[in-house]
Amino acid sequence: MIRIGSVPYLNSKVLTYGLQPATPRYTFESHVPSLLSRKLREGEIDVALVSSIEYFRNPDYLIVPNLSVTSYREMWSIHLFHKVPLKEARRVGADPSSQTTNALLQIIFHEKLRLGVEIVPLTPGEDPLQRDDIDGFLKIGDPCLTFVAPPGYYVLDLAAEWHAFTNLPFVFAAWLVRKGVDLDAINVDLFLAKKEGLRHVDEIARAEAPKVGLDFQRARTYISKIVHYDLSRAELGGLDLFRRYLIRQSLVPQSSGFDFYTR
Repeated sequence: MIRIGSVPYLNSKVLTYGLQPATPRYTFESHVPSLLSRKLREGEIDVALVSSIEYFRNPDYLIVPNLSVTSYREMWSIHLFHKVPLKEARRVGADPSSQTTNALLQIIFHEKLRLGVEIVPLTPGEDPLQRDDIDGFLKIGDPCLTFVAPPGYYVLDLAAEWHAFTNLPFVFAAWLVRKGVDLDAINVDLFLAKKEGLRHVDEIARAEAPKVGLDFQRARTYISKIVHYDLSRAELGGLDLFRRYLIRQSLVPQSSGFDFYTR
């Protein structure tokens, strides 16, 4: 039986709409990106929708083709909130849930803005507004979609910054499988699940919006217009450029190219 894992966020629901919690062929579970990556790495699950940085950290992964969580121009659920202009910022808090987003923040600061801002880790469940020693903080996922910062805070959409910098999409997550694992055609199930999700955007938005705290129309716009789900040439171009910046920032080891699951 194949063990499938995904994130619990609204931006994954189109990709997982056609999957069941458990069948005779697979089980399905969801976790925050950092925990999901650990479980995949340690063999507790077989294939997972994980942060894209994970692929470059482990040479034993293959990418399941044609599937991703990608932003083309903006991503309402990936924001940096800061209380001083960025040129005056000295320290900002990273979100413990996602290593990809934290790495993107470092790339935006160091490569695009050329700012020597220190990125400090926050602990799970910590309220960054209670920290007097940071000038801003990163918030990701569903909590970001409804978060309202106190008056005077600035908001920076990291995906919009990436696009302005590179003119390329940014791939936040992809389905990864460990080399040597036979998915027994579960990769086909994953592709069909996406197609089913795209056909049922209204149903997904209607079911998920109340859980997140959004109205139906905003939830629908988010999953149908803001988030994209392919992994074609443009997305792979953005992912490869992300790889090169990760290497420049010493965040991942040297690597080249992509290996895909083809069975």
